[in-house]
Amino acid sequence: MLRSLHISSFKCFQQLDLELRPLTLLTGVNGGGKSSVIQSLVLLAQTLSEREWGRTLLLEGPELALGSAADVLNQNARDRFFFGVATTDEHLQWVFKAADRRALSMELDGLQRDGQDVPIIDPVRWLLPAAQAEGSSVVATLRRLSWITAERTGPRELLPLRDEQGHQHVGARGELAAGLLHWRKDENVREALCVADTPPTLLHQLKARMQEFFPRCDLRVVPIEGASAVSLQLKSDHRSDFQRPQNVGFGLTQLFPILVGLLAAKDGDVLVIENPEVHLHPKAQQDIGTLLAKVAASGVQVIVETHADHVLNGVRLAAKTKAIKHDDVAVHFFGNSDGTFAPTSPKLNSDGKLDSWPEGFFDQFDQALAELL
Repeated sequence: MLRSLHISSFKCFQQLDLELRPLTLLTGVNGGGKSSVIQSLVLLAQTLSEREWGRTLLLEGPELALGSAADVLNQNARDRFFFGVATTDEHLQWVFKAADRRALSMELDGLQRDGQDVPIIDPVRWLLPAAQAEGSSVVATLRRLSWITAERTGPRELLPLRDEQGHQHVGARGELAAGLLHWRKDENVREALCVADTPPTLLHQLKARMQEFFPRCDLRVVPIEGASAVSLQLKSDHRSDFQRPQNVGFGLTQLFPILVGLLAAKDGDVLVIENPEVHLHPKAQQDIGTLLAKVAASGVQVIVETHADHVLNGVRLAAKTKAIKHDDVAVHFFGNSDGTFAPTSPKLNSDGKLDSWPEGFFDQFDQALAELL
C-alpha cells in the first residue's frame, strides 16, 4: 500500500507531503491542486507500464497527456521536479530533469532509496537500476495502480474488446469495463464485498450492486460477431427490453465502470477515481462513498477526488458503522486560501465525526441557508 507522496516543483506545488491511507479523499476548491496530486501518481504508473526500460518519464501518454516539460514544471522551477513515494518498507524519490522545456518527456536525473543516493546504472528498468527493480515494493505497488478519470466514456453503442490481457483494468475513461466483464464475468468477487444471497461471480455481484443504485435495472455484454467490440446493453426496469446505452440514464453508464473496477480489483491493487458522484443523485452519491470505504477495508487501496459532501458522508457513515476503521481514512482539503496549495487534513473519529471543519470545506449549504434565513 502507498503510505505517502512527496511532490516538489511540479505544477502548482512548490512542495507537498501527503499522507495516504487505505482510503484517501481529496477534496477542495477548483484549481486547488487535487488533480495535480493524482497526475503525479498516474504519470509514474503510466511510465512504468508504457516504458519498462529507459530513463524517461512519459508526459504525453495514452491515458494521461500533460504536454511538454514547460507545462508541468512549477513556475518557480528551472528545469526539474521531484516525486517521492513510500510504502511501509521503502521510500523512493525520483528527480526528473528537462534538457529542453519543449520535450514531451523528462530524464531521470537523480534517485534516492530510503534516504540514500542510488547510482543510476544502465540498464534502467521501471525507473530503477534493473538489479533493484524486481525487489521494489514502491514499483510493484505503482504497477498495480489504475485510474478512472472524471471524463468517463458516455453512452456508446460499441466498446473495444481486446484479448484478455488487454482488460486488466477498466481503462482511464472506463472504455474497457465492458470487455473486462466479458472476460472475467465468472470470476469470484472478494468475499467481503459480496452481496448476500447472490452468486459470488463478478457478473452477478455487479448486477446486484447496480440494482442497489438503480432498482430493477439489468445489463448484459454482447460480443459483436466479426468485430473486436462488445455492446453494453442496459435496461432500467425488468419489464422493459434491453436498450442501447444512450436510451437509459447517464447515471448507469457513468457508474458502470466504477463498479466494475471496484469489484474486479484484487488485494493490493490501487484504484484512483475522480468524481465518482457524476450524474448520481444525492442518495446514490452517499452510497458510493460507503461502498468505496468497504472496498478500501477489503484490501484495495482507494484514492478518490470528490466535490460531493454526500460522498464524504457515506465514508463517515461507514466509519461509524465500522465498515472501515476510522484511522484507515485520510481526508485532505485543498483550499488554497494563502496561495501555498498546502492542504488541511481533518481527522475522522470512530463515530464518523471530523475534528475540524476548515473554511470552504463543504460548508456552502450552511452559508446559503444563513443568507436565505
